[in-house]
Amino acid sequence: MQAAFDANVLKQVATEIRNIKVEYRGLASEESIDLVARQSLQNLADSRVPQFVPLFVGRFTRDRLQAMTGFRPRVGTMLTRLG
Repeated sequence: MQAAFDANVLKQVATEIRNIKVEYRGLASEESIDLVARQSLQNLADSRVPQFVPLFVGRFTRDRLQAMTGFRPRVGTMLTRLG
């Protein structure tokens, strides 16, 4: 089953996934992040409030990546990794 969300929700999800890729650079491959994010998005296919889907995709994806890598980004970690 394919999740169907409007373009705005999908754009926000894409932004969230880009942020996660920065946070987990060097710890998880982009392909792994994409797979986990796709699974998270699919799990939310029946969401009654699609505006919250990007938030939950980010949360569920980060939770699974943390379980896989043992790494949990901190607020300052992302800024450090960007610089």
